[in-house]
Amino acid sequence: MSASAAAAAGGGTLAARAPALELRAVVKAYPGGVEALRGIDLTVAPGELVAIVGPSGSGKSTLLHIAGTLERPSAGEVWIDGRNAAELQDGELASLRAGSIGFVFQQFFLLDGMSALDNVANGLLYTGTANSERKERARELMERVGLGQRVAHRPAQLSGGERQRVAIARALLGRPAIVYADEPTGNLDSHAGAELISLLQELNREGTTIVVITHEKSVASAMNRQVTMHDGLIASDNGQERRGRWR
Repeated sequence: MSASAAAAAGGGTLAARAPALELRAVVKAYPGGVEALRGIDLTVAPGELVAIVGPSGSGKSTLLHIAGTLERPSAGEVWIDGRNAAELQDGELASLRAGSIGFVFQQFFLLDGMSALDNVANGLLYTGTANSERKERARELMERVGLGQRVAHRPAQLSGGERQRVAIARALLGRPAIVYADEPTGNLDSHAGAELISLLQELNREGTTIVVITHEKSVASAMNRQVTMHDGLIASDNGQERRGRWR
């Protein structure tokens, strides 16, 4: 099902729904006066597949931390799935991350002492979801990412591409409004990387909103929209008018 079809099935069009992510004039300054983000305006609609690309030091990682509510901005607003993160206390932010945001990191962060299925199911460990439901949803997602026959394997028994697929399944477990993938192909060979990009494209066609942080132009070119960062600003955005405020 396409993103637009999924939206219609849910009772509205993409345009009628709150953005999955909206950054409004976001600034992030660190001690010493260094500004990693210098006034970012960015909107990601439900169902988009977006690449945030730029060289080291351009602000990509800081943008990820801010957009994922892992850090608070020095100024500006961060809206996730229609909620203003600035109005939430730490516990509410944790709940927002668990329910509305999925993270896929380059390093996988899987626990070696448990099965792939349990690694996925643990994505909802602190949400109060019953163990049986967590396991059932985890098994469904393992099937969805093509690992239905590998649920009992431990991470050390899986290839790098398979481990990254487990991490993606875990990110999807809470049915998030948006999934952030931080350099998801960075630890993969070219074949596994290409397979992973194909998987992200497939998940997006099914309606998942995905933002990929990358420095690889080949990865960015596979996304439907490319946003290029430079010196803490958005230099170009082929999906919207030019964003950011150059100083």
